[in-house]
Amino acid sequence: MKMTNPRIALTILSLAASCGLVLAIHTGQARSGAAAIASNKGTRGSSGAQWHWQNPLPQGNNLRGASFVDANTGTIVGDAGIILQTTNGGEQWNSQPTVTFNYLYGVSFTDANTGTAVGYENPDGMILRTTDGGNSWVRQNSGIGDPFAGLNFFGVHFVNSNIGTLVGQEGIILRTTDGGNNWAQQTAETTDWLYAVHFSDENHGTAVGFLEGKIVSTTDGGQNWSVQSSAATGLLGVHFTDANTGTVVGNDGAILRTTDGG
Repeated sequence: MKMTNPRIALTILSLAASCGLVLAIHTGQARSGAAAIASNKGTRGSSGAQWHWQNPLPQGNNLRGASFVDANTGTIVGDAGIILQTTNGGEQWNSQPTVTFNYLYGVSFTDANTGTAVGYENPDGMILRTTDGGNSWVRQNSGIGDPFAGLNFFGVHFVNSNIGTLVGQEGIILRTTDGGNNWAQQTAETTDWLYAVHFSDENHGTAVGFLEGKIVSTTDGGQNWSVQSSAATGLLGVHFTDANTGTVVGNDGAILRTTDGG
């Protein structure tokens, strides 16, 4: 298996600058105090919404993944194993126990207590699980590994506390139906580095690739994955609101949209 240095540079989408700052949006309808404004300068769009910097002290690492379960409760992960949590919409960010000093790239919570974070580890990739809101994290075994260079897991998404999918380097796709106690490898006909995954329900999911811009999708919970080429490379994020309607984003301002399931 051809491996690449795991410490690759990522473009952080709508989340963090190099100094580890977090963005929080608020509108005229947002609850007061939802954002701690570190600067009075923001970017205003035609809708009137505005973004303000939030400084998630006490850390300054690059931040690479986020998951919110409601308007107030969210978790972000990043370099050096950083895990930060807010329960007040980002007004304050608190560090959670450090389990690893390697990169964490993705995180997915299904409720305030239950979440999974993924990243790099030698030999079998990093999967961390919490069932107490991040007060403690337990490492899970992926069931696969590379003893020479380790594995990068970049994206993870759970549709409920038990059923989730993670993706990573060279087309890796793993699925669990028991909260991560066991992970089963799935196969898509691509070796693209899959950076993000999202499921609109237990069966319909899409993952996107960085190196080749591949888009892989399933309608049967990952038993079968179809592979599509896109007009872009460097794809970094994907989100679907239902089985048909989704958006993919990536480098160089790439935004791809589907209303027919891809």
